[in-house]
Amino acid sequence: MRLPEVVSRQLSNPSGIGGRLVRRAMNRGNAGMNGEAIERLGVSPGDRILDIGFGGGVTFQLLLERGAVVVGIDRSADAVDAAKSAHPKAIEAGRLEVRRGEVEGIPFEAGSFDGVLTVNTVYFWPDLEAGLTDMLRVLKPGGRIVIAIRDGSVMRRVSPDIFTLRTPAEVLAAIAAAGFVETRSESTSDGARHYLSAGKR
Repeated sequence: MRLPEVVSRQLSNPSGIGGRLVRRAMNRGNAGMNGEAIERLGVSPGDRILDIGFGGGVTFQLLLERGAVVVGIDRSADAVDAAKSAHPKAIEAGRLEVRRGEVEGIPFEAGSFDGVLTVNTVYFWPDLEAGLTDMLRVLKPGGRIVIAIRDGSVMRRVSPDIFTLRTPAEVLAAIAAAGFVETRSESTSDGARHYLSAGKR
């Protein structure tokens, strides 16, 4: 198996020793994107926020510091176990919950969250429309989502068999088609990162 495929598989679903290293790398590489995504989400104290595909869990402390109640789901069992080990006090206090789960079948009832964010995960969604439809379902009326992605131009080394690179325009069109309103697309000055946001009526 070629190195790009090995790394791509770990980025998609971190596991084992390699997954531990990838989660650490995610925390370093995605820290800025996660912070920007949270700023755009507009988190208020007491908001219930869902992070889909939290990976190394770098968003958790940022959201907790803003007074949010945080829920994270990830397809990686190892990522879930690591998050539980890293944040026992927040979990015990009822301020953080982590579960294994997929975006196409988010394991929560309709209208459960004030905000939903996901950073660098849409490449791995089998069905973009299905994922967005379920995000809309679990969002409260008046709530918002933020989806952060890297530009395809800076992701040339990933395996195309594992990563489905999508343009901001493609994702934004799918967000609108799913029924979201007030859609917005913002990009960094170098065009390397994109932040797509929308709300629910």
